[in-house]
Amino acid sequence: MRPRFRSSLLPAGFIVDHHDMDADRIGLVVRSRAAEMPCPDCRVPSRRIQSRYRRRAADLPLGGRRVELQVFVRRFWCDAAACGRKIFAERFPDGVLPAFARRTARLE
Repeated sequence: MRPRFRSSLLPAGFIVDHHDMDADRIGLVVRSRAAEMPCPDCRVPSRRIQSRYRRRAADLPLGGRRVELQVFVRRFWCDAAACGRKIFAERFPDGVLPAFARRTARLE
């Protein structure tokens, strides 16, 4: 039986979909808890997902093992008629995982 990974050790707002552990590494596949995201331009929330991709980030070590996050990032459609942006990727708070960052904010 695989041990349960305690989600309280994760950055805020993430859910663990899968985890694996080696002698020197903990790998976590995570996704956002949020059901919808606001468009960065018009701030209108959207639930309509266009696609997904994986983003890799390092997090604080845990028990002497390095932690590698694979974050599933969703792309959403913006349905606001006046908005010039049609597709946008979900953003995480800068205090968790800033845009384009390869490390979580708490590792920095």
